[in-house]
Amino acid sequence: MGGGEEAGDGRQAGLTPGGYRIRPHVLPALLTLAIACSGGANPVVEPEPVDRCPEPGDSIDIDGIEGAGADTERSPTRRLVLMGGGSEDDSAARHFVEGANGGDIVILRATGSLTSYPQYFSVALAPNPGPATVVTVRTTLPEAGDDPAVLCRVDRAEALWLAGGNQWHYLGRWPDTLHTALAAATMRGVALGGTSAGAVSLGEAAFDARYGTVTSPEALADPLRREVSIAMPAFAQPELAATLVDSHFTERGREGRLLVFLARFLEARGAGPVVGVGLDEGVALVIEGDEYAVSSEGTGGAWLYEVSGPAELAAGVPLTLHGIRRVVLRNGTSGAWPFDFENAADVRVLRVEEGLVVVGNPG
Repeated sequence: MGGGEEAGDGRQAGLTPGGYRIRPHVLPALLTLAIACSGGANPVVEPEPVDRCPEPGDSIDIDGIEGAGADTERSPTRRLVLMGGGSEDDSAARHFVEGANGGDIVILRATGSLTSYPQYFSVALAPNPGPATVVTVRTTLPEAGDDPAVLCRVDRAEALWLAGGNQWHYLGRWPDTLHTALAAATMRGVALGGTSAGAVSLGEAAFDARYGTVTSPEALADPLRREVSIAMPAFAQPELAATLVDSHFTERGREGRLLVFLARFLEARGAGPVVGVGLDEGVALVIEGDEYAVSSEGTGGAWLYEVSGPAELAAGVPLTLHGIRRVVLRNGTSGAWPFDFENAADVRVLRVEEGLVVVGNPG
């Protein structure tokens, strides 16, 4: 419209509903009269300030579905969800999300996408109840994990997820303050989970990849080589006492190296048995209370090992390890946790002789 006029309901500035123009010098008197007739002006109610977490520093990236930014303060359901990498198992992922009971979910990672998990957890899975917020916190510089923006979100979360990547970022480069915050979250009963490196980081012991990865043949040939680096995570999950987790298990032929890790863990712990959990890609192990369930949309499994020893460990000498029991758990398997190897069906007995994994007892 010409002349700068605005389209609307025909009301123009300075006109009464009847169309009469009010002269400017009359307006103050009319306003005073209106206030007097109404018994005084309505007080302006200021909105309650939202207690938001601080903005992140330069080495921290945060994105996702944040809502108003206030702490939701729900009571989570404690459950632990471990995945072996590759595609997530939707059923187990939904179980993790619903553990937040409509609260706040935080995904922690050092590399990778900021937006994939928020959309997956909140929209694609259609959880009930849905989470109030889902944000990814990426510690691009892992040593900056003590940023107040990170610690605040971890402290407020009802569910925490550790994404895949390099577990040394989590175990060796995240600062003690973030480790302490994760341990405190566990103590207050949050739902917690991870995939690949994230799942590996949650055991009482973990292969920390400080010096890079290691293959089964390399580890079996020299179980004391530098690359076989075992850590005791400060935020180990109580459900994984005496347990070490490995991922991408069958796909990358990791049975041999898991047995080496367990031999080293057994030696460091000084008493056994110790338990290894090898998770195939697309496989989830869900632990809640004193029960477990295995979930997978494919043919993979969760491989459980109990190792009581003895182990023979020497630099440059192939591993010898006895006292090994193995069980493979497929989709739909459930039962009591910790796992009862003594009364389990289809238990296989293994041993390692001079770096070679053999099925059966000696002799």
